[in-house]
Amino acid sequence: MSWMDDGGFEMQAFNAQDGRPMARMSFRTSTGQYYFNFTKTEVQRVRRECNRILKELEASK
Repeated sequence: MSWMDDGGFEMQAFNAQDGRPMARMSFRTSTGQYYFNFTKTEVQRVRRECNRILKELEASK
């Protein structure tokens, strides 16, 4: 079972105090729990980078 399967990774949407939509990404590892807050623009950038890497991985098969 991977760390993603057992709840080691999670993303949730929430509203910041000023009402802006945000996302919180959390990683749980053997050394602790880490949280990252992202704006919508930052989430879109992460998505683009993930898609780019996935294309590279698919091309290297």
